[in-house]
Amino acid sequence: MLFFSTYCLSQAINGTVATEDGPIPGVNIINLNTGDGTMTDFDGNFILEDLSMGDEIEFSFIGFKTEKIIFDGQTDINISLVLTSENLDEVILTGYGSQTRRKLTSSVSKIEGDDLANTALPTIDAALQGRAAGVQITQGSALSGAATKIRIRGANSAVASSDPLFVVDGIVVESGGFLDNTGVGEFMVTDGGSNVLQSLNPNDIQSIEVLKDASATAIYGARGSSGVILITTKSGRSGKTQIDLTIDTGTSDLTRKLDMANTDEYLTLAQEAWYNDGNDPTKFWSDSGILTNGLTRAEALQNNTDWQEVALRKGKSYRGNISASGGDEKTKFFISGSFLDENSIYEGNEYLKITTRTNLTHKLSDKFEIGTFMTYSYVDNSPVSNQNGLGRANSLLPIYPVFNEDGTYFDIQNNVLANIRLMDYNDKSRNFLSNWFINYDISENLNFRTEFGINSLDSVTETYRDALIDGNGIARATSINTSRNSWNLKSQINYNKSFGKHNLDILAAVDVQKNRRIRSNVIGIGYSNSSQRTPIDAGQTDIGYSEQAYSFLSFLSRINYDFDGKYLLSFTIRRDGSSRFGVNNQYGTFPAASIGYNLSDEIFFEPLKEFINYFKIRASYGISGNAEIGNYLNESQYETVQYDGNVGLQLSNIADDKLSWETTTQTNLGLSFELLNGKIRGDLDYYDKVTDDLLLSLPVSSQVGLSGTSYTTNVGQITNEGFEISVGATIVDQNDFTWDAQLNFAKSRNEVTDIGGDVDFITIEGFGNTTIYKGYPIGITNIPVWHGVDPATGQDIYETPSGELLNRDEGIAQYGSLGNFFGAIQQPFGKPWPDFTGGFNSQINYKNWFLSTLFTFSVGQNFIASGQTVLSKYAFTSNNNFLRHMLGRWRNPGDITRVAQANRDPINYSRTSEFSSDVDYLRMRDLTIGYRFDLNSNTLKGLDVYLKLTNYLTFTNAQPWMYDPENIPGAGNTNIMDYWKQKPQAKSINVGVNFKF
Repeated sequence: MLFFSTYCLSQAINGTVATEDGPIPGVNIINLNTGDGTMTDFDGNFILEDLSMGDEIEFSFIGFKTEKIIFDGQTDINISLVLTSENLDEVILTGYGSQTRRKLTSSVSKIEGDDLANTALPTIDAALQGRAAGVQITQGSALSGAATKIRIRGANSAVASSDPLFVVDGIVVESGGFLDNTGVGEFMVTDGGSNVLQSLNPNDIQSIEVLKDASATAIYGARGSSGVILITTKSGRSGKTQIDLTIDTGTSDLTRKLDMANTDEYLTLAQEAWYNDGNDPTKFWSDSGILTNGLTRAEALQNNTDWQEVALRKGKSYRGNISASGGDEKTKFFISGSFLDENSIYEGNEYLKITTRTNLTHKLSDKFEIGTFMTYSYVDNSPVSNQNGLGRANSLLPIYPVFNEDGTYFDIQNNVLANIRLMDYNDKSRNFLSNWFINYDISENLNFRTEFGINSLDSVTETYRDALIDGNGIARATSINTSRNSWNLKSQINYNKSFGKHNLDILAAVDVQKNRRIRSNVIGIGYSNSSQRTPIDAGQTDIGYSEQAYSFLSFLSRINYDFDGKYLLSFTIRRDGSSRFGVNNQYGTFPAASIGYNLSDEIFFEPLKEFINYFKIRASYGISGNAEIGNYLNESQYETVQYDGNVGLQLSNIADDKLSWETTTQTNLGLSFELLNGKIRGDLDYYDKVTDDLLLSLPVSSQVGLSGTSYTTNVGQITNEGFEISVGATIVDQNDFTWDAQLNFAKSRNEVTDIGGDVDFITIEGFGNTTIYKGYPIGITNIPVWHGVDPATGQDIYETPSGELLNRDEGIAQYGSLGNFFGAIQQPFGKPWPDFTGGFNSQINYKNWFLSTLFTFSVGQNFIASGQTVLSKYAFTSNNNFLRHMLGRWRNPGDITRVAQANRDPINYSRTSEFSSDVDYLRMRDLTIGYRFDLNSNTLKGLDVYLKLTNYLTFTNAQPWMYDPENIPGAGNTNIMDYWKQKPQAKSINVGVNFKF
């Protein structure tokens, strides 16, 4: 009987605390009658026990209006809190957990999914450009689905990857991992398409957090040195099902066209170069070699082909997105589907993407919740080789026609349109990404969560090269099947407890990841007729197979402590093991610590609060790692070689059981503030990153009898130093007129400070002049430095390493030949990384109208267009077309010009700094204007129409031989200054309509 009475008087209540945007972790819940309390878990759930009828319960969270209820016997309750400061106390994901911005002690940038929705760009990473300080994002080209290059706080590695780690709904998504890309004819085929995020739908994104300093990234240990990007997709909410439908269509064009010579201009300079080399002017047409494939002089004079127009076209896109969300107190859902059908500005480039998503959560009980986040995508991509597309088009002479009179292709081996149409390339990929979780509240302060993620990608790549292209009557076909599978299992336990004004949050977790890739390929050579296009039908068949695997095992812990929300402390440690390293160095430990101090909570700060209502200082220090170097480099590897008709084995990689992690030590000092009651808010950060034990692939001296053999080892140091500013402002806040703006700005400096031993530079394996210089940024090149044109002789002038200036003839006289001269005066040159980057965006709402803009900028970078060196300096030797600026060449003594005398010297193709160009730019990345209709309908809740401009305005100082100031010469960090075959960007206009039901 006594037990029954106690049960009736002492009861429990459970529920969820949330805002309109979702659940809130860490809410303080106190029984004001007894002083007992608890906190909400990661999903906003709580249990408060030992309650009596009439007890008053308080729900409080910094930055939110406190709510109170009277307990009257209810067992389930949902509490909604209202923000008093939206910026300070929004929830920020930090990896394996979350914090409010007020308590955050690390450097994290957050981008809301609404800022990315309805983007005209096909991938999320491209849409992120200009939205986070210190995050440099470069779009690869106008090719549909092209990869972007992302660097967070600079390049911190030489040959290991500097790509950030992507985590989607808690699951690591590999951006690389298998580095043996396979060249197929004129194409480079990479696993599963060219962009790791192309399987995601931008409209499904709830938020993106960019973790930048060591305190934020150390929770990912050996994989966090290049930064971490956390992507969270949308979840369902309780209530009536809501349906959102968007339909969009658009067109695209080239942002900037190379100014190539026409027929009259080409013939003028070609004949002048012929004459300047001492040739008989009357034999130009017969002996120069420009008349090929039966072309006559009369026909050549009649033609004026713009080969850029042949290789390019007006692009078109059609896209649609539909989603539904809803649920009740126990079950919530979000489902979506989307399609994108795009033909880019490149002739022959077609792209189709279809995505689906299902996010479900279900509460089995007050303590037990399960759920899943699943997405499936199908991509059908037909890219175009730049070698045989636009890159080839720029070299073709305007005197050549596209077609012969009988409709056949003229000069089929070199004809860009023939190469596009007679070379097929298609990649079909299917990607399945899922995360299943179980969440269990062991007690009111203790929570257990386990997640199991799967990422499965299968692709089939097929190519066909018609026999007519090579002119040898032999066709080639290739089929590559690639299967990439990874699984990720992690379990974590969280303890949250408040002791008066002391608040403690402890995390402990274990994380296991396994990755495997299987590739099989078949190459067919020689077909009896053009209708046969599969490798199995070929006269000769070559078959290949490869398999790779790697894994990680990790243990991690994090402790967050604060006193009264004023004094903040965080400590993180992670122990990582990787199969990529030798037995002596398979494990690494990566700690980090950070502190914060909310000065504005102090009494002495009160007089300033009328103007500065919030002010926090913070600092962090920690170590993270990098293991992205490929697989099996710690083991001896062999390759087959032929010598004197015999086949044998040769060592291709020397084992190093001491091979270890790159380690990046980073110090961050920052402050966060709000002025004028939150109308102005911002963050300032200074960082110093030092990466030690660089992973480099070095060649073995041929004197030891292992020519062509390399070994990977740890040597050298790179530093990145800079500061970042992010400022947001509410300029106008009235009933029918609001205006918000954000500015982010970053300055960075990169330097190689050590390369091992007492040397100034080392040369590593790779294409071209891949040399790393001590005291210079990673990625520079070594070339002759050009100093203009000698007005007296019309010859180019170059600088020797000693500072002496010599023209062409003087260099030949001093060094014996032009080749020796150029070889002797190579110097480190270039600025491969910008000094300043940033973005400015604005959102204006006036009555039913809305306008948003995004501008991005980059200052202090330059590149070399070596492909344009061939087109211009070497044009008259190789019968290539040239850039129109060559018409300003030197002709007579005393001429002041930057273009030397036209001649046919074959050495002129050598790379020099003459064709370097600054690539500063300010670009209108996005402008969207739209109208929201007032509706009086029970079915249709919202109707928006909009017009969107993407990349439509660009202001740049780039030279005329640059297609666009924004481009990616290479995926890595070395030899990235050289644009061999440039790829242009596109500007687009889209119109769309959005329905809400």
